[in-house]
Amino acid sequence: MASPLGSPILAQLRSAKSYPEQAAALRLLKNEIVGHIQKKEAWIASGVLDPIVSTLVDPSCSPTRLNGKDARLQLATRPLSDEETVKLHALQLIASFANGGPTFLSPLSAAHAVPAILANGFSPHVNPPQIVVAALRALTEIARAAALASPSSPLDTQSLADSLLVPQHMESLNIMLSFATSNHLVQSQVTLAADLISRLCREERHQHALVVAGVLDSLASQLARFAVRDGLVIPGAEEMAYSDGLYEVFPQPAGANAAIGPILEAIAAILGDSKYRANRLVYSPALLAIFPLIKRDPERRPPSHQHLHFNASYAMDYLVPAMPVTPPRNPSAANPPPERFDTSPTSSRTSLSKFGTAAIWDSPRNRALGEGATEEAESPVVPWLFHQVRGLAGYDRLMAAAVLAAVLKADLGRKCDREKSIGLLIIPLLIDMLEKIDKDKASEGSDSDTAAKRLLLERAPAVLARLMTDSDYAQQAAFDAGVVKVLSRLLRGAYQPVPLTEQPKYWSPQADAVVEPGSGSGSSQLGDGGQNALLAHHLKLRESTLQAMGALAAGKEEYRKALVAEDVVPYVVESLWEFPRKPRQVKERPKDRQEPARKGPSAAYGTNTVSILVASCHVVRMLARSVSILRTALVDYAVAMPIFRFLKHDDINVQIAATATIINLVVEVSPVREVNPLPPYFLLRRPDFRHYGRKDLLTQDTQLLTEQGVMTVLCQHAHSDKPGLRLNALWGLKHFVDAVGPELKRASLKELEPEWLVQLICDDSHDAALQEARLRETGEDSDGDADMETQQPFRWLHAANGAVRELDSSRSTRLRQAEERLTAILEAEVNPTRRARSEDVAIQEQGLDFIRNLIGRPEAGASSETPSETTEMIDFLLAELGQERLFEILASKLRSKKLHPVPRRTGPREAARVLHPQARIIVAVIYILVHMAASIPRHRQLVVEQTDVFKLLVQQTNNKDREVRVALCHLIINLTWQDDEGDAQKCATRAHELRRLGFLNKMETLKQHDRDLDVRERAKTAAWQLEPAAAPGPSY
Repeated sequence: MASPLGSPILAQLRSAKSYPEQAAALRLLKNEIVGHIQKKEAWIASGVLDPIVSTLVDPSCSPTRLNGKDARLQLATRPLSDEETVKLHALQLIASFANGGPTFLSPLSAAHAVPAILANGFSPHVNPPQIVVAALRALTEIARAAALASPSSPLDTQSLADSLLVPQHMESLNIMLSFATSNHLVQSQVTLAADLISRLCREERHQHALVVAGVLDSLASQLARFAVRDGLVIPGAEEMAYSDGLYEVFPQPAGANAAIGPILEAIAAILGDSKYRANRLVYSPALLAIFPLIKRDPERRPPSHQHLHFNASYAMDYLVPAMPVTPPRNPSAANPPPERFDTSPTSSRTSLSKFGTAAIWDSPRNRALGEGATEEAESPVVPWLFHQVRGLAGYDRLMAAAVLAAVLKADLGRKCDREKSIGLLIIPLLIDMLEKIDKDKASEGSDSDTAAKRLLLERAPAVLARLMTDSDYAQQAAFDAGVVKVLSRLLRGAYQPVPLTEQPKYWSPQADAVVEPGSGSGSSQLGDGGQNALLAHHLKLRESTLQAMGALAAGKEEYRKALVAEDVVPYVVESLWEFPRKPRQVKERPKDRQEPARKGPSAAYGTNTVSILVASCHVVRMLARSVSILRTALVDYAVAMPIFRFLKHDDINVQIAATATIINLVVEVSPVREVNPLPPYFLLRRPDFRHYGRKDLLTQDTQLLTEQGVMTVLCQHAHSDKPGLRLNALWGLKHFVDAVGPELKRASLKELEPEWLVQLICDDSHDAALQEARLRETGEDSDGDADMETQQPFRWLHAANGAVRELDSSRSTRLRQAEERLTAILEAEVNPTRRARSEDVAIQEQGLDFIRNLIGRPEAGASSETPSETTEMIDFLLAELGQERLFEILASKLRSKKLHPVPRRTGPREAARVLHPQARIIVAVIYILVHMAASIPRHRQLVVEQTDVFKLLVQQTNNKDREVRVALCHLIINLTWQDDEGDAQKCATRAHELRRLGFLNKMETLKQHDRDLDVRERAKTAAWQLEPAAAPGPSY
């Protein structure tokens, strides 16, 4: 190909003295390179990029912000000036070069193309729509190329997001999203801006910044316009907006050709996993204006909805097919008191439409937004999103489902009804869409069609995973719809080898005319080719498919067995390698040796990302819940050692995921090849009392992990400053010591360090005052971030036709109430003290359970060796931790604590609050005492002498958690057990002491009146053994 160095275009561009000359040269260059990748590379090598970027920068033109009126004047269609024409051609050329792929990112970065675009073409204040659209397209092409950039690229998605998502440019985005017009150019701004946000918004800080800047509210306004266009506004909403000060934000209808998909995708990107941001969307002013929370008149229900309860359906439910209703367990729930149906006496509106509506916001029970025991009114946004998912198709449907999943996971829908709606109305549609696209993906089509299909395949499993997580109904619906076969095909497809593609060779009739890239300044040197687009698709597909498999495998046993039956295990195991290869069956794997480490990626299979490694660890963890799979497939494919290697991975998220997986790999039933067979009956025992046989009975895989030093690594992780890693490490140690003998138990405690264990259990970082003191000692300021996020007043920014202004919430009751709710949610989500308190409770629970498992549990009818083990470990614990200290620790876990709030620099000082002990901590404490009481009489006597502990325990016999009441019954039964005739007098003394403390009366009450059969039966045994001269009962 001939060199462009001698081309008159380059000379003309460099020597141009006027805007028309520049425009002519740029137009010729554009005609030369568009659609021709080799010519683009040659022109880059000639150094053309610097002159192009320089035409964007005009020092005589200062991008001074104009007022809103002038900004709106930019909408007028007019011919571009000569300067603007030059700018337009330059932006189009940059977009064309960026369209060439990641290899052009390096020269674009060296030429400072992105700063030039943002400074001179991005602001709608000073640029006409043609320029703004061209700038958006250039940035979109750069973002598309950056998605395939190699790690060494100077321009990637994160750096581009850091450049764009700053206050100045987010204000420009806000203005772009403010327009409501049918003008094609202006509507293109909206679509392109939303698309750019969805490509770049990946990190929490960017999501938060977009919310603060008002971009989420602007996107919500654009979304509301589609409801207005389709006539799906709540009846009477316009009148309510007038009376409640929201009429100014009532949206105009969207244009007939407006695209809803990019708006939904941008919203989903901003929402992420945040409950606060999901609520911020639902309570945005525009959506509040068209979707007020409205009761529905039960007398006016259509025939198809006659069976719906009064408080379970609102006006928008007419858009969604009626779901079968399960009769409530509480009879009063089906027939609430009549006064709840009455319209609030404070309401000024009693009938706004044919539905006989009344504003729920006016009712007293909703003024506090969450105060009281009644269920929150569901926003009409939820059923409207259901309607959109069912009414749209393809990409638009998937994005609507993504937003719906984020909203539902933020507890904004009625769970009992919406789980059924998700399972019956949404999940089958998504699975059917996946199945069809997967079958059609090999068919011929344009590049855009291929990219669209790949996007759907990458995103749909992740949306399915989110909908199935923690939802038995959704998991069952997905399983019934054939999701196992669909996911297995997708994962197999994601491991199809990518064919190698060779770079095209340059050729010219004259050998000296061939231009090879690689000399000159940075802006004339091409970068590397980045990732293969098909391989990048496979990596994203692996991640999302593994996430969906993990969400499904967390459910029933049959789901896990179905996944294994579809032969997904070799693909999951290959996902545990950073550098995967072709998945192999068991017979193809080495049997007598470990697989050697892989030192580099394969061009056909790529490099698994951190997200893939985390997702595959989660799948293994879920599959390991099945004893049969744990003892067969997972051992056959040797998953233990890849997981073990991840314990020392460089990325903390991989370490946390691997440690969580180890929890299920070090249980006593792991893996399949034991030294001696285990009795089958142990599998049926409840977790707190299961007996696995002798403690020195180690399986080969457990021995392998032990030999590799898994105990040492877990103890090291238990000292980590990352709460998630500490928690999982303690959890894994708890399971590990449950399957080993006394020597290894003692070694575990020594390695963990008794003082550190005590510190983990007794950590009072939930006390905000103590936490503040600790942070002061380390020189940190805990007040900064918390004050920045939770103490800032709410700002409701409303953008319309280029003018952005702040709304006055004092004029709207609904906005004030929304602020109250959002403030509470934000406080719960970002407050570091609350997070620390929740983390501490989880860690303390595992630390207490670790002590319980160190003691062990003697079997009924076991030989005398087992009780001696338990006795030995109790004595060891008392010696290491101190007898008085141990019981004081247990007593402290049963006492209520006063929380001293952190003093704030702003706002009034909060009053101290009382924190009562959580049920799971109480249960963990009681079972330590249960296991000690199952030892010899000396230890039972020691336990019953702890009067302070039992005074606290007797208060828990009325605890609403059944596990607490069951555990107390077990404790009384074990304490009143009589070993032999020699123990009769001491047994009677223990029973007398327990009666004196009031346990007999409490057991009698539980025996007669407890609502749980298990509690009643165990209380019956405990009460009988507590009675004077009672015969000995069974020991637990």
